[in-house]
Amino acid sequence: MKFLIAALVLICGSVSAQTYQAGDLTLTDAFSYPTTGRSGAGYFTLTNDGAADALLDVEADYPKVMLHKSMMKDGVMTMEHQMRVVVPPQGEIEFAPGGYHVMFMGLKEGWGVGDDIKATLIFEKSGSLEVTFKVIERP
Repeated sequence: MKFLIAALVLICGSVSAQTYQAGDLTLTDAFSYPTTGRSGAGYFTLTNDGAADALLDVEADYPKVMLHKSMMKDGVMTMEHQMRVVVPPQGEIEFAPGGYHVMFMGLKEGWGVGDDIKATLIFEKSGSLEVTFKVIERP
């Protein structure tokens, strides 16, 4: 029975998400997928309990970090650089595959499951927020 309880604690701990707070913004579910290439992406959910705010930039220890939005254009999936991403008042915005994401470029080595990717998100009104993206297995 002790082993079962220990296994459940480990499993629950490995899938629980860190919550981050900056002003009226709450960021949850910060994750990335493994990569063997020179770029990777970060995803999360932002909930806003106040007035409109905007994500302006992301800083991390990589040569280039940008806000992107994936979209279908003329039958081809493209990525477009975003100078700002508005977080609506009393609303939520999701950074997810196929949509908004943080693009980390110039990786020297790939990311593996369990790696932590540290970054600082810069908001127009709420200031800066240090976040750790957990690299998880692709579904």
